[in-house]
This record gives sequence, C-alpha cells and structure tokens, in this order.
Amino acid sequence: MRIIETSIPDIHSNNIDASKINLAEKIIGNVYPLFDEIQSEKIASISSSRRELETKKKTVQQSKIDIEKFVNEFKRRKKVKVLLEKISKLVSLGLASDGTARNELIVLLKIIDKLPDDKLDSQINKTTRIIAKRFGS
Repeated sequence: MRIIETSIPDIHSNNIDASKINLAEKIIGNVYPLFDEIQSEKIASISSSRRELETKKKTVQQSKIDIEKFVNEFKRRKKVKVLLEKISKLVSLGLASDGTARNELIVLLKIIDKLPDDKLDSQINKTTRIIAKRFGS
C-alpha cells in the first residue's frame, strides 16, 4: 500500500477540539481571500451604483425644472391666445371702432407679450365683459 502525504493535519484523539480549531483556521485562511475579493467587488459595485444614482437624480431634477418652465410658458401662451381670440371677436363685431377702445387695443397688442399672468387674466375678463355687454343689451 502506498502512503500519500497531504497537507491535511492529522487528528489526534487526545486533543480533538484543538485539531478542529486548527483545521477551521486553515480553511478560513484559504477561503478568506476569496471573500475579501468578492466583498471588494461588491463595495466597488455599490459605490458606482450610488454615483450613477446621484447623476440620474440630478438629471431628473433638471428635467423637472425644464418641464415646469415649459408648462408655465404653455399656460401663458394659451392665455395670450384666448385674449387674442377675444380681441379678434371685438374687432369683427365692430366694438373696437371708437377712438378710446381702439387706442387701448393697440397698446394692449403692443405689450401683450410683456404682461404678467394676472394682467392677462384681467384683460381676458374685461374683453369678455365687453362682448357679453354687447350681446346682453
């Protein structure tokens, strides 16, 4: 029979607990570097994922700000459109033919893009009242 020498330690029957601890330490010593590499890779992966997340959050925030600007601009242009339609109706009905109303409409058309939203709303209400007065009386 052939005896093969291995690096596995022999177990002595008088000190089994010490032999178990010695064997466990050798196994952990051989396996620990593998776990260390895996842990390092996981930490690097988590770090890169966090950086990507921060970048994407910044992109989403910027997109949100841009969308809010576009929505506000859309609402404003919609109000201007409504006001211009009302003015067109005033002109087509002949209600803007007298001097003061005509001059007011000319000034309004010149500054319509510079008016704040609350002034646009008041002008829309004013022209609506004028048109309603015409058809109400």
